[in-house]
Amino acid sequence: MKKILQFFAITTFSSMAFAQQSFSLDESWQYAIDHNVNVKKAKIDKTIAGQKVKETIGIGLPQLDGQAKYNYFLNVPVQLLPAELAGGDPGTYIPVKFGQKQSMTGGLTLSQLLFSGSYIVGLQASKAYKETAALAEEKTEISVKEGIMMAYAAVLVTDENIKTLEENRKVVEKSLYDTKETYKVGLIEYQNVEQLEYSYKSLLANQQNLNRSREKVLMALKYLMGYPLEDKLTLTSTLDQLIKKNETLVDMTNFINNENHIDIRLKENALTLSELEFKLEKSKSLPTLSAAVASNYNGYSDQFNFLKSSQQWFNTSVVAVQLDIPIFSGFQRHWRTQQAKLNLEKAKLDVEDIKRDLSNKAFAATIDYNNAYNSYKNSEELITLSSSIYNKERIKFNEGLGTSFDLQQSETQLYDSQAKYYQAAIELIQAKTKLDEALGTL
Repeated sequence: MKKILQFFAITTFSSMAFAQQSFSLDESWQYAIDHNVNVKKAKIDKTIAGQKVKETIGIGLPQLDGQAKYNYFLNVPVQLLPAELAGGDPGTYIPVKFGQKQSMTGGLTLSQLLFSGSYIVGLQASKAYKETAALAEEKTEISVKEGIMMAYAAVLVTDENIKTLEENRKVVEKSLYDTKETYKVGLIEYQNVEQLEYSYKSLLANQQNLNRSREKVLMALKYLMGYPLEDKLTLTSTLDQLIKKNETLVDMTNFINNENHIDIRLKENALTLSELEFKLEKSKSLPTLSAAVASNYNGYSDQFNFLKSSQQWFNTSVVAVQLDIPIFSGFQRHWRTQQAKLNLEKAKLDVEDIKRDLSNKAFAATIDYNNAYNSYKNSEELITLSSSIYNKERIKFNEGLGTSFDLQQSETQLYDSQAKYYQAAIELIQAKTKLDEALGTL
């Protein structure tokens, strides 16, 4: 029974470990939202902003402070009294020590802000700041999502390219073997063998380069996801799935309403903050009203007797209301208000400009995408044509009816069309990602 339990435990652990190593595109996005460093920092900033709101609210709540103070006078303060009070000559003074060598004071002060225009505006601003942090987190997640899409697609395209090169290598390897056998019986020149050897070695070098490039883009994907760089990562989405998802022409005359675009909302939030800054500067000309209640106990002694029950304590209590009225600040408030007003005008222009900028980007991204779509479709046709030409030339060459030059030319044409196909595939996915980002639908 113990061995059976151990077997199931190991099997379960292995399954969990394997599941954690395999990611579809959507799972990669979700993993990045939970583990990407920049997303984590944005979430922390959002939490800090929420705490900042609570901190600002606390300014308007009752404030309770305690005070305690101990004094030891090396020299007791001296006061001069008119000597005539003690029968002395008028115009002369007698030095008299008032107080004792030691004193202690303890008390509490309760204060409450009753009215402050700056506090009211500051409270509104702190909430807007919290909204800024939330928007920044959303913007960060979108940027990470875009990066994941690009890196994930790059790995898939590289994998497909490696598979194609391997198929080409096998074909060339067989042709090379057959050509060598034909040369041995003296039916062809050795130049034909050399030509195929050249192609074979070129394919091997390209394979090695692509394998190293794959490790590079895979490492970039791991980094964006926040995935352990040293752990194995398996991608379960396929290139065909990504292409089919992004394979459609876009109508340039029918843009999606981008009012909800993250960049517009960020600018509108910045506009709100500028409005509050303007209100804050104007509120500084309003009076501030506060109240406080304080109660203190004072004790005096020539010896340290403050902890004894015989020590006398004298209470002082006060209720205070304070009104602060700004009267004249050397025009400082005026010019700060004017600066805030101008910043508000700039923020309004920023909102208008970002809307125009996003419309322009969406239009440009649509054209780029449609061009990428057409290039991809054309590259598919070129693959079919070049494959057909190469297969015919290879058959003719093997039968001694074609030249090595014709075979090399068709081979170069095939490899070039394959390279263009994979380049077109990645550009199609990238263009669609850029378009979705411009439209605010990513």
